[in-house]
Amino acid sequence: MSTGNGGSSMAANFNLLLFIARVHALCLTVFLRRDYGREGIGMVGLGSFFMIPMYAGFTNSPPVLLFWGFWFLAVIGQRMRQYRNWRNGVILHSRYEGYPWLAFKLFPRIRTEGNAKAAEAFLMFAVGGVLTHFDKPLGWFVMAGFLSIMFVEAISVEITRKRLADMKDAQLEQQYLARRFRSGRF
Repeated sequence: MSTGNGGSSMAANFNLLLFIARVHALCLTVFLRRDYGREGIGMVGLGSFFMIPMYAGFTNSPPVLLFWGFWFLAVIGQRMRQYRNWRNGVILHSRYEGYPWLAFKLFPRIRTEGNAKAAEAFLMFAVGGVLTHFDKPLGWFVMAGFLSIMFVEAISVEITRKRLADMKDAQLEQQYLARRFRSGRF
């Protein structure tokens, strides 16, 4: 994969890591969120569809396969909700990764969606810890959601921060150019 440019390879590796983290996070957030965008599940969902049974095969854990069945039903439920939202004229960003309804319900003091999504990560850590008493592979899989959800949300926050900074920079540049235009100096 080396192109002679170390930056391209590093970016490709980071994008692969982010994709894997998103795939793993979706294995869990499909139970915790609702109102995904049209492409909010998409290719990441396909990756999740294969990740869960592969993990079950590597760990030889029948409860993980049972989890896979519940996950599949949850995805079907999310798709039905997407269709209903579309029919009712609800407009969502096409890649919206879901509203964290469960975190808001369990933690009523949380006020922002970002904090609710972070709380989901801690919730997965706790639920996974409990599940390890019944089936270690399933418990560890759910506990790892702490890392994948936190990583995905941290990257999302950073991308948003960068986009907002770029918008502010563009505003300042346009104001400067407008002043130059009004003064006739160009």
